[in-house]
Amino acid sequence: MSEPTHLAVGLLKKAHGVKGDVLVLPTTDAPEQVFVSGRVLALMDRQGTLSGTEVTIVKARDYHRAWLLHFKGIETREGIEALKGGPALAIHVGEARPLAEDEFYLHELVGMAVILKDKTPVGTAHSVYDAPQGHLIGVRSETGKEHLIPLNPEMVRRVDRGARVIVITPPDGLLEL
Repeated sequence: MSEPTHLAVGLLKKAHGVKGDVLVLPTTDAPEQVFVSGRVLALMDRQGTLSGTEVTIVKARDYHRAWLLHFKGIETREGIEALKGGPALAIHVGEARPLAEDEFYLHELVGMAVILKDKTPVGTAHSVYDAPQGHLIGVRSETGKEHLIPLNPEMVRRVDRGARVIVITPPDGLLEL
């Protein structure tokens, strides 16, 4: 699997008003640092494929739990609705802030070994799902059995990016489902 060149930072939801504003649901933990005037964003689909279309932010402001963005050259509702190429906005990987030791990008989890705290192998992470209750890691065992592991601190104790290992402590019975 090749490393992605871009990281999704927001999902285009819908046009807002008639003057070219768009409602964006952030997928970054630092939207105030990403959604700034002058930032160039690429459009991509949910699978991470870039469309080749880029937009430049002229204005940005938080709006409830989302953000309202206005792009250079798009002054109408129809202009926003005409954006083709995908529901996601992305930045180049090189523009992302450096990660702290205990941080990781979701795409990095795919392909990592998943083990229990006592080092018993569980399987390999093959997907990360965005569910209403939070992210889930799709894990496939050596026997082909599928597990969905909630990505929360109670369940995922450690992600070792260097060793490419995810350490989990599931409640009794979860891996038997």
